[in-house]
Amino acid sequence: MTYFKRDRFSGIAPGVAPNLLAEQFGQIAENIDFESGSLVPIKSEGSVEHTFTSSGNSVLSFYYYENSVTNRWLQFNSANVNVIEGPIPGDTYERIYWTGEAFPKMSVQTVIEGDGSAPFPESSWRLGVPAGESMGSVALSGTQDDTITPEDVSYVYTFVTAYGEEGPPSPPTAAVEATIGPSKQSATFNIPNYGGVSGSINFSRKRIYRSNTGSTNTTFQFVDDVPYAQTTYSDTKDAATLQEVLPSATWIGPPDDNTSLYPDGPLQGLTPVANGVFAGFTGKRLCLSEPYLPHAWPISYRITLEQDIVAIATTANGVVCLTKGKPYFVTGVDPSAMSALQIDIAQACVNRDSVVDMGELILYAGPDGLCAISGTEGRVVTRGLISPAQWNEDFAPTTIKAFQHEGTYVAFYDEGSEHKGWVFDPRANEAAISTINTENTVYAAWPDNESGELYILDALTSLANRRVRKYRGSSSTNKLRWKSKKLVMPQPTSMAWVGVFADSYPAPAGTDYTGVLRLKVWADDTLIADYYLHSSGSTYTMSATTPSVASSASLHEPIMRLPAVTARQWEAQVESYFPVRELCLAQTMDEIKQA
Repeated sequence: MTYFKRDRFSGIAPGVAPNLLAEQFGQIAENIDFESGSLVPIKSEGSVEHTFTSSGNSVLSFYYYENSVTNRWLQFNSANVNVIEGPIPGDTYERIYWTGEAFPKMSVQTVIEGDGSAPFPESSWRLGVPAGESMGSVALSGTQDDTITPEDVSYVYTFVTAYGEEGPPSPPTAAVEATIGPSKQSATFNIPNYGGVSGSINFSRKRIYRSNTGSTNTTFQFVDDVPYAQTTYSDTKDAATLQEVLPSATWIGPPDDNTSLYPDGPLQGLTPVANGVFAGFTGKRLCLSEPYLPHAWPISYRITLEQDIVAIATTANGVVCLTKGKPYFVTGVDPSAMSALQIDIAQACVNRDSVVDMGELILYAGPDGLCAISGTEGRVVTRGLISPAQWNEDFAPTTIKAFQHEGTYVAFYDEGSEHKGWVFDPRANEAAISTINTENTVYAAWPDNESGELYILDALTSLANRRVRKYRGSSSTNKLRWKSKKLVMPQPTSMAWVGVFADSYPAPAGTDYTGVLRLKVWADDTLIADYYLHSSGSTYTMSATTPSVASSASLHEPIMRLPAVTARQWEAQVESYFPVRELCLAQTMDEIKQA
């Protein structure tokens, strides 16, 4: 006797011939969660959490800004906007930073909120503090003290924002020989204001530093700070009373929209690294910030790779740089001493939107399949499941928008007017791939790391304003569909019975069979049975559209007789809105019960 029974299921492996699939794999696996091993339908998208009503039809990125006053959904009309919170614990300004627009930006709660009128953020500041462009000038007054040796004195100044962010120093003034101090000489320092467009930077103060010669070298030390509007300062301080050494000599801003300095464009892909460091990229360069100072991006902290960077992602030990060539792993304990190691996998990143941090590994779309990076090791995780040709033709690697949800890799894409997606589940013993149906175009998503929920940005065809919904946030489920491998018998065989064991067999919702469990069976590629099964109490009712002569029948068990057909190749498919635990094909009733 011959029978087929499946009580543990997996996804599709289209790179394998249908007759050579392992028993648990299917030819079709749609809208299924395989975590339990059974066929469990995924839930539908939840109700609308928020609608972007002001210029809402242009929103391409969004972020939920939680703060101590009023939580807000932030909207951006640019794709690939990366928003991250400030690295300082207990930051009273509640700062956030982002890239993906014309230049890197930052803002604080009061500026984001503004007058409380959407859209948010209402305003922002350019990230980074510029250096003073002019050196300023010094005028001495008083008489040198002949009892001490005069020193060559020079001044620099820095700009400081209202949030305490200090920029790099101005050019030093020409040195003057002086003996500065009380009852000695005084120096009047003329301090220029910023010569560029100051409206995008929140200037608050100027800090003044003076050269001071010690036993081994000359440094600039803190003299005083003054309001930004003040343009002169009278210095009468002794050298011994000068304070800390200028800390910001290398603190330039991140790459921005200055095309002469940054021909590859502004910083992109802003992401937090360990120990309060931020990372981003432009062209071939990976850029790192000073620890806990996101406005300061020293040139010496930049690492140039061989190929243009497409995307970056952080791991526990460093930064993974995905390029147009091989990927790199950049590691080190301090941004001033990071080193880049080339990962031995010849898979470029073909789509920035495909990169997802899965915790222990980074997944991204390569030319030959879905790739995984863990530390300095890389591999194509879909090798053996999907051929490179199928990957590029059927899985839209260059256009997907991918995200992490409950340990799975979820990818959305459009194909013409159809909205599609697929899920890669690395949690299973055998990596599972399934397809999903989406109601509308998914423009972006935001993962809530605290709750584990994923929020998607979509819009109804008839709705101009885009909206936020919780992915799989509904109480209702999508219809699952799973088709078995092609069972090839050693000789022509008659399968007489088919059984399906599910959690529920709902009755029809209307005059048709909507919502009813459906079962199909093929013999030698011919559909021989198309059954609908529902129950009331302990009685099951079967209806059939194939064979056409079949009439409704009452059953004591969810086991149905098949037409008398002999064939070598058999396939079965189940569709359900409730979990399916077992699917059987058998020659006798006893085989189903004993299998």
